[in-house]
Amino acid sequence: MRIGPLEMALLMALVAVVFWVLYQRRARRPVHLELSELFGESAVDGPGPVARRWALGVLYEAGVDADADRPYAVEVLRKAQPRLSASAARALVDAVA
Repeated sequence: MRIGPLEMALLMALVAVVFWVLYQRRARRPVHLELSELFGESAVDGPGPVARRWALGVLYEAGVDADADRPYAVEVLRKAQPRLSASAARALVDAVA
C-alpha cells in the first residue's frame, strides 16, 4: 500500500491538530497546580512559600526589582526555570512584588 500526497497531507494535519490540542490543554492548566508540581508543595490558591522564596532568591541574585519592572522579572524567572509558564511566572511576581 502506498501513501499518496493527499493522505500524507491529511496525516500531517491530524498530527498538527493533536499537538495543538495538547498544547492548549497544557496552557489552561491552573497556575497553583503547576507551581505545586514544580516546587513540591501542596496545591494552594496561590504560590506557596517555597515557590515565593525561590522567586525572591532568583530576583535578588539577578538584581531585579519585581515592583519596578514586572515583565523583566517574569522573564528572569522563566530563564531560571524553563518549565515555568508565563502565567505561573506572573503569579510569582505578583506574589513577591
